[in-house]
Amino acid sequence: MSDDEIDPLDAFMAGIEAQVEVEKAERRPRIERCTFEEEEKDVTTVMAIPSSAQVFEEDVEDRMSKNQDMQEIEALDHSKIAYEPFRKAFFKPTIAMTPAEVQASRRELDIRVELPVGSDDVGPIRSFMHAGFSRQILALLMKHGLEAPTPIQSQAFPLALSGRDLIAIAQTGSGKTLAFVLPMMVHIMDQRYLEKDEGPIAIVLSPTRELAHQIYVEAKKFSMDANCAAIYGGAGNKWDQIQSLKKGAEIVVATPGRLLEHLRKRVIKSLSRVTFVVLDEADRMFEMGFEAQLRSILGQIRPDRQTLLFSATFRKRIEALARDVLTKPAKIIVGTVGQANDEIKQVAVVLPNPAAKWNWLIAKLPELVAQGKLLVFVSSKAGVDEVSTNLNDHPIKLTCVSLHGDKSQYDRSDALHRFKTSACPILVATDVAARGLDIKDVRNVVNYDAAKSIDTHVHRIGRTGRMGVDGVAPGTAYTLLTPNDVEFAGHLVNNMDGSRQNVVGSDLLHLAARSPHFHRRRAPQASHQDGDDDEIDAVEREYAMSMTQPKSKQEQRQGLGFGFQSKKKGGPPAKRGMGLGFVAASSASKNGAAAPMCIEQTFGFVRSSAPPAYNPPPVYNPPPVRSPPPAYSPPPAYSPPPAYSPPPAYSPPPAYSPPPESRSAAVVGSSSSAGSLAPPPERKRSRWGMREADAVVEPAPRVKKSRWGPAT
Repeated sequence: MSDDEIDPLDAFMAGIEAQVEVEKAERRPRIERCTFEEEEKDVTTVMAIPSSAQVFEEDVEDRMSKNQDMQEIEALDHSKIAYEPFRKAFFKPTIAMTPAEVQASRRELDIRVELPVGSDDVGPIRSFMHAGFSRQILALLMKHGLEAPTPIQSQAFPLALSGRDLIAIAQTGSGKTLAFVLPMMVHIMDQRYLEKDEGPIAIVLSPTRELAHQIYVEAKKFSMDANCAAIYGGAGNKWDQIQSLKKGAEIVVATPGRLLEHLRKRVIKSLSRVTFVVLDEADRMFEMGFEAQLRSILGQIRPDRQTLLFSATFRKRIEALARDVLTKPAKIIVGTVGQANDEIKQVAVVLPNPAAKWNWLIAKLPELVAQGKLLVFVSSKAGVDEVSTNLNDHPIKLTCVSLHGDKSQYDRSDALHRFKTSACPILVATDVAARGLDIKDVRNVVNYDAAKSIDTHVHRIGRTGRMGVDGVAPGTAYTLLTPNDVEFAGHLVNNMDGSRQNVVGSDLLHLAARSPHFHRRRAPQASHQDGDDDEIDAVEREYAMSMTQPKSKQEQRQGLGFGFQSKKKGGPPAKRGMGLGFVAASSASKNGAAAPMCIEQTFGFVRSSAPPAYNPPPVYNPPPVRSPPPAYSPPPAYSPPPAYSPPPAYSPPPAYSPPPESRSAAVVGSSSSAGSLAPPPERKRSRWGMREADAVVEPAPRVKKSRWGPAT
């Protein structure tokens, strides 16, 4: 075989290698096409959630996909773009208020306002008409039965309509959605119509798909002739969402990830027309790690936009992040930040072990369901499935539905629909249902598992607080606690102390007192359920005193469980057990008598100073002797009315006498003497003058006339 000839074996092996390369190329991942026909994927997160973020087992909308990473969109250089001008100041005060009247009105509404330096203050309004809304909006408000604004709306309307950026913090169920929907409509109606391929005018971002759908429904009620589109994942209607965007939508309600996906794939070609941005539940989006997404979206929007942030809680770290995306914002705080609604009654149930929760729920369930809808919160998805399955299989025959992140969007929507329409009176859910969902007629809430934080607890029980907004008395929130919930018990006590509806029980106080971080500063109060306050108040006083008074090194070592010896040589050693927090029953005084023990010693605390001297109570002063009442004087004797006198007898009228035949005859006949003068003859008056009575006036001959003249 010559060198130029090809070995058949080599040719065969070369063909196999070529076929292998072809198969490898076919198995390589193809470049992603810009089509939306494929199956729905929750690919929404720009960056991984940091390890420091609190991610619970609840569903997190816009969670990072395991197979695909979203890329950030580079921010635009707005200095090179010529944006068209727009107007954002619409509010004109109709009622003049002095600064004192403004502060008094805010105190009455429990509102605090923080304005940037140099900004003009705008007081709250008490009527929708004072906000300057159009007749169409006022008619829609009347149609939906809204008569007066809520506290957050009273202050948010004038500030938002004045064109200012806004940070609004209010309790769950206080009407935050309408507080930004109506100013958004006024803002949109002042601008020109959209042209082809122009993006929206207003964008509303929310952390979850359920909340996005709820805002979309509320915005549709007041949108008038403005088009509105809902953009969120998990619904299986991506094609419909794209078509609504292509037709032109002035309002886009979206989750951050899905909106960023449409921007990256050029479904929304530009955000140059966006001048109004709302971040609803902003703290939740920041906590869930959506900060990079929000910054990427806001980098595509003109910097002179109007931005509004609405939330129920607002921590210091999140507030600092929010101020980076807002321009000189005004801040509204309604009530206490992180405080539960004052109208909600909270009941804490302390149980010996987790197994007792099920027994309590089954025993209480018929009573709770008879009162109305019941919402049960469980901290884990597996716990939701277990509780809902056990309830459906229980002989009490009460059907329930469940809601958590592993369920499909169809199952989640169906569960919410059945619960809202009262087809199923019980909903078992994770904390995904605690954020912003508008379920107005929930009568009771049961926290089967304690929340991970007090902020999450506030959002949970806020579901029943919405009844107070709609004119119906708010319900009750039950929280089941076990010895494992010591830390949360302390936060719950502080939260319940700030509400006028709640009573802190002794069992909850005992559980909270076991927490080393439970700091309480309130004065003892007789507000306990069992009526026995002495022991509880003593614990509170002692704990507050031990935390406020400085302690020496020896006392600090004693509190840590170490015994100590006297510094003096030959001094008596410390009594055994003193370093472990025990004290003797009594201590001898100098004269040999037993010294009284102070309350700190009773509970195992040793004070550095002797108990105060006994102050006897003041001498009892009896009240003055009460003077006897005046003697009884009987009423005057009864005097009967006068006797009845009948009316006088009836006398008939005189008989009728006919008149004389003629006036002249009567006059002549009535003359009594012959020498009396006769009356002058009667003179008749006519339009030509006077004439004698006896003069005969011949009538003039009648001349007939016709239309041509007198007849001949």
